Amino acid sequence: AAEPTAATAAEPTAATAAEPTAAAGAAPAELQVDKSKLSKELHIYNWADYLDPTVLEDFEKEYGVKVTMEVYDNNEDMIAKIRPGNSGYDVVFPSDYAVEIMARDKLIAPLDKALLPNIANNRPSNMDLYYDKGNMYSVPYNYGTTGLAYDKSKFSTPIDSWAAVFDQAQLEANKGYISMLDDEREVPGAALHFLGKSMNDTDAADLKQAEDLLKTQKEYISGYDSSNVSRRLASGEIVAGQIYNNNALQARTGIEGDYSGNDNIVFVIPKEGGTVWQDNVCIVADSPNVYTAHVFLNYLMKPEVAAKNTAFNLGVTPNAAAEKLLDPKIQELYKEGFAPDDATLKRLEWIVRNDKTVAFTDLWTAVKGE
Repeated sequence: AAEPTAATAAEPTAATAAEPTAAAGAAPAELQVDKSKLSKELHIYNWADYLDPTVLEDFEKEYGVKVTMEVYDNNEDMIAKIRPGNSGYDVVFPSDYAVEIMARDKLIAPLDKALLPNIANNRPSNMDLYYDKGNMYSVPYNYGTTGLAYDKSKFSTPIDSWAAVFDQAQLEANKGYISMLDDEREVPGAALHFLGKSMNDTDAADLKQAEDLLKTQKEYISGYDSSNVSRRLASGEIVAGQIYNNNALQARTGIEGDYSGNDNIVFVIPKEGGTVWQDNVCIVADSPNVYTAHVFLNYLMKPEVAAKNTAFNLGVTPNAAAEKLLDPKIQELYKEGFAPDDATLKRLEWIVRNDKTVAFTDLWTAVKGE
């Protein structure tokens, strides 16, 4: 499959949480599960803290299938585990670009839509995206954005630009209290956006300019952090940070049994642009439990199940029917900016990966190694 030539608003984009639902009509027909075809076990490979454990328990009780789950830190590790075959996994949760790679390399199985009636609950704008036209191999699970979160009590005026983390005067004012993600595409991408470029720009001169900007920034930030930025924002250890929208929402609301939220946390997509991404559910090509895997995918797209998972991971559900079941507080926070509206979507880009974008690995190595 070809990479998109541009990953801007011209690309199909994930839906705004506020748009009219696609599932406004009758509910999809219930899947008539043939329990004689179900396997005794189902093995899932997923991101950490992404699926409510009670959902797995409920699936086990309803269908008598023992579900086990292991977790991975990034798409590359997951693909490397699946690629040789006989991984032992049935279901995986790849991000947008990873679906394209896995479908091209025949690592995931074509879907039988007759076994997935609940796919009708998803918004059309979260379907048929560049990485899997026609959703031949994937169904959407969760989507989100990357931007900036900050403690509004620490700033005299609202933040609306990447200048908050790249302009030297602003960096000096908050030295040691700003963090960036630990990601070789998101961090240079933010620098390129600040410079007025696409985050997928691979022009050598532009990449050198972004590299220099990041090297200058480095002495002013607390570090690169993708794992604990929400906790650090909530506690006041940092006052601003590059972050995923769901982690920003966690900083705002807290995580029960883990840490308290901070009502002053605001999330914005800077005016120069940000990232949109979507994670999906797929069936591993050599899974011996394909029928059971389809039943599981269809189960995840039940409105009440999708709503439960969204309340757990605090992302944005592509399931239009599920959104109506979310806590009204979460829906209000979506409207406040923790989910993208139509205007915001126009400033978001998908991350493109191709032969030229390997240049970002060299750039990132140079920045972190200095």
